[in-house]
Amino acid sequence: MSRVERFAGGAIGEPGNRLFLIEVVVDGDATAYVLEKLQVAALAEEAKRLLQGRGLIGIGLSLDPGDVHEGSPIAFRVGGLQLILLDDSDTATVVLHSTEDSDPAAEYELSLAQLDAFAREALVVVEAGRPRCPRCDLAMDPDGHNCPRSNGDLRNHRP
Repeated sequence: MSRVERFAGGAIGEPGNRLFLIEVVVDGDATAYVLEKLQVAALAEEAKRLLQGRGLIGIGLSLDPGDVHEGSPIAFRVGGLQLILLDDSDTATVVLHSTEDSDPAAEYELSLAQLDAFAREALVVVEAGRPRCPRCDLAMDPDGHNCPRSNGDLRNHRP
């Protein structure tokens, strides 16, 4: 297991066409993992929930996890995530599982402050996407939206 220097969640590209990544820096070397937007949000929400249960929300306010970088080598696409906080530890373990069975899981140890900073920034990135339709709550493209509540056609809708 590797102790991380930086653990950041972010996106590259324009809203509606973004690539979501987790970028991990260990010993000065960056590695990126491709995720779905909902996976980033789920990891960040679970981190917040676990930290809140310990009264540690905001412990990472002084940390800046930084942005993800387009040039970082991508290890794999994430199929599953695990977040482990032991009762007697001041660290968290994040395990990233590939969509490919042949790829070994990546396991990282980070401080609870790093986890808090990741969760805070990742949720900002997730929310910075396309605006939501006030009627149906689906994402709207800049050129319009066929709202199903207005009898719209969703065949070309991108989630």
